[in-house]
Parts: sequence; structure tokens; C-alpha cells
Amino acid sequence: MNARFLKSLNDKFGVKLFVVFAVFILIISFSFTLFFIDHERQSLRDALIHKGQLLARVLSFSSRIGVFSENEDLLKDPIEGILSQEGVLGVAVFNLQGDLLREQVRPEIESPKESTQGVQRKRNEISPRLRESGAPGYFEGGSTVHFWSPVFAGAAYPTEESLFLDADPQRRSGRVIGFVRVTVDKGVLREQLDGLLFKSILIGIAFLLLGFGVTYFLVKGVTRPLSRLTEGVRTIEKRGVFQPVPVETRDEIGKLGKAFNDMSESLAKREEALRDSERRLRSLSSQLLKAQEKERKRLSIELHDELGQALALLKHRLRSISKKLHEDQALLCAECEDTNRYVDRIIDNARRLSRDLSPSILEDLGLSSALRWLIEDFAKRHSIHTSLDMGDIDHLFSQEAQTNLYRIFQETLTNISKHADASRVSFVAKNKDSRVHFLMEDNGKGFDVDQVKGMQSFEKGMGLAAMEERVHMLGANLDLRSEQSKGTRVSFTIPISKGGMS
Repeated sequence: MNARFLKSLNDKFGVKLFVVFAVFILIISFSFTLFFIDHERQSLRDALIHKGQLLARVLSFSSRIGVFSENEDLLKDPIEGILSQEGVLGVAVFNLQGDLLREQVRPEIESPKESTQGVQRKRNEISPRLRESGAPGYFEGGSTVHFWSPVFAGAAYPTEESLFLDADPQRRSGRVIGFVRVTVDKGVLREQLDGLLFKSILIGIAFLLLGFGVTYFLVKGVTRPLSRLTEGVRTIEKRGVFQPVPVETRDEIGKLGKAFNDMSESLAKREEALRDSERRLRSLSSQLLKAQEKERKRLSIELHDELGQALALLKHRLRSISKKLHEDQALLCAECEDTNRYVDRIIDNARRLSRDLSPSILEDLGLSSALRWLIEDFAKRHSIHTSLDMGDIDHLFSQEAQTNLYRIFQETLTNISKHADASRVSFVAKNKDSRVHFLMEDNGKGFDVDQVKGMQSFEKGMGLAAMEERVHMLGANLDLRSEQSKGTRVSFTIPISKGGMS
């Protein structure tokens, strides 16, 4: 029997941990914490009830002259004195018939919302019982406690007796002339309970630390395989190298080590397949973007040459027709002029579309001039203040790399105009330490970056994915940061050696 137990203890690592953690930590720590929390919760609640009843009795005593004369000015000081106490949300004073004489709430504290009908119904129930019993009482709402106390014509305090007991309370010798109500926020009790919970957690942590200290000496001899597994995982994480770990036992740790070795071998194969797939995907994305640029250039040329010439011819014919009209055909002449102006707008739009599809300024004047024109045109069309701090970077990039950078800026401006609702946009492009740093920042409404990145492609569109791919083609990684109501910041750094130079 002993040999079987020792074998089970030696082969099953979970038994060792179960004995220590289940018996010592779970039973002792959990039971003691629950007992402590329950005891302290009841003590805090009793203290809150006692305080509320005391405030109601003090108010009933200090407001008896104001209730007797039904004078609101005489009720002001007693009410404000009670209202200044911590946790008091509101104070109300009623005459014997239940009519409100004065009510005041603490303005700087938002009172919890409760049913007005429910409070009115409770008041209608309590008023006759207060007149009959002459004893204070209270009832609890969802987030408040309402304390009631009768106001006597004499100077004696009422007895502290619940209104909800069936026993006939002792009557007072003084005459009841009104009632007071003090409303106390349970939030004070909740804050105290939160503090109690924090203390309980600290006590639990103390027990856990003690348990861990004992456990350390008990399981130190059997944790060596776990250390080896941990080191193997760290090697995979840091170097991406899969190294098998020695398997020396047949217990759960030994089985875990064997499973780790099998997993490492499988991961190595999958990692290589994933890298190969990523390389092919990157190559395909690059080819697609290059094909897209070629198609854009073709469409730009057709827009400029074919459509532009056709519109110019149409405008020339309209002017010719307008000149041939007689003086009594002024209406037709005006319509020709309107049509000419409309054709001018179409020509401007066609030119803008042609430039957007394939900016000739990029080939003619270089990246810096093209970006300045792009940003100035954006500011003019959208009435947004822009700033540009850019050095001489044209000679650092090939024509293909310049096109990618232009498209990144273009996509960023498109996103700002569509989604940012910004009034100020800044751009920085600096050559420093053999690297070119790019930064685009706006003061718009921002967004949740993690939420957008977690969307499906059809939900978030292809703009962000295209930007990331173009930045990757330039040998960099896109850094996108944004918060709600705090704007958006896009940045990336390109090593000059990978900038696409010939």
C-alpha cells in the first residue's frame, strides 16, 4: 500500500500540488476570508443604520419649533446642519397631515434615481403609523435608505423602534406635530465595502505567499523539468529556434516534455511553411500594386488625352454655336454660356482625376514638390490648416519608391478628409542617421486602432492594408496610433539602404 502510494506520488505531479494548494490555501484562506467579509459587512451596515436613525432623531428635535409654526425659515438651519453630514443626500420635513414643509437636497451630489411613486406610497404608509406609534423607523430603497422620525411638541427624543414590527410600540407622552425624513446614500456603505474587499484581498495574498513559501520547499525537486520547458519556450520566443528538451520521467511533466518536443517539431515545419506563404503573398501584393499603378497611369493618360480632347472640342463647338446665334436668341446664348462653364468644371474634375490616378508632377518635379502640391491642394479643397516640415529627400529614393510614398500620403489625406473631422494636419519628413523619418498627425476625433485592425477586410476597406503593404515594400513597418477625441498619428522610418535606390 505504501509502495503504491509512493509510486502514485512520484508519477503524478498534480498530487503534490493538490495536497499543498487544496488543503492549505483553498480551505484556510478561502474560509477565513469569507467569514471576515461577512462579519465586517454586517458591522458596517449596522453602523450606517445607527447613524441614519441618530440624524433623524436630532433633526426631529431641532426642527420642532419650525414644524409647530410651519415656518420654512426656522427649518433652514436644522436641515442644512443635517445635510452637511457625509452621505446625506436629502432632508425633508412634513407637518402632521403629511404636507411637505421644506425639502432640500445636496446640489453637488447626483442623487440616485428612485421611483417617485414608490417613495410617495411609503410616505403615505408611514405617516399614519408615525402618528400612531410615535416611534422612528426606516426603509431601504435600491440605492438609498430613508430614515423617518416623528416631531414631538415636547423636548423628549422618541424611542428607537422599527415601524415594521407587529408589536404595538410604546406611545410617547408628547404630541406628534410632524415628521422628518433623512435620505442617506448607500454609496458610502459600498465604498466601505470596497475598502473591506481590498483588505480581504491583502489578507488572502498574505496566505497565498505563505502557501507558496511552503510549496517551494516541497516541489523544488520536481520543478527542474518545468524550468527546462520554460527555457525551451523562451528560446523559441527569442530566437525562433526549436530545440528538444530532455525527457527523464514518465509522470505528467515527462509527458508534457514529450508533447513539447512533438509540438516544437510541428511548429518548425509550420513556421517554415508560413514564412514561405508570407513571401509568396508579399510578392503577389507587390505585383498587384505595381499592376495597379500601371493601370492607373493608363487610365490617367486616357482621361487626359481622350476625354480631355473631347471636352475641349465640345467647348470649342459650343462657343462656335454661341457666336452664330442672333441677337434675339439671347436665351440660347445664355444657355450656351452656362453649358460652357459646366464643361469647364468637367474638364477640371477630369484633370484632377488624372492627376490622382498618375501624378505627372511626381515624374516632372520629384517627390518633395509632388507632396507639397498634394498637401496644398488638400488644404485648399477641404479648408484644413496644414503644415509641412520636409528636407531634401528626392535623391534618396527610386521612382518606384517615390510613387509608393506619394500613395501613402495620398491615402492618409483621403482618410483624414473622410473620417477624421480634423482642423489641423501636420507632416514631417526628415533625413537623420541614415534613415528617413515620416510622420503624419491630425487633431481629429480619432478611433480605436485595435477595433479597426480586428475588423474583416470588407468592413475596414483596403486603404489601411494597402498603406501597410507599401510601407513594407519600402523596408519599414507602419506605426499607427490613435485614441478617441485625441487625433491620429501615422509614422514609419525607412532605412536609406532599403529605400529603393537604384
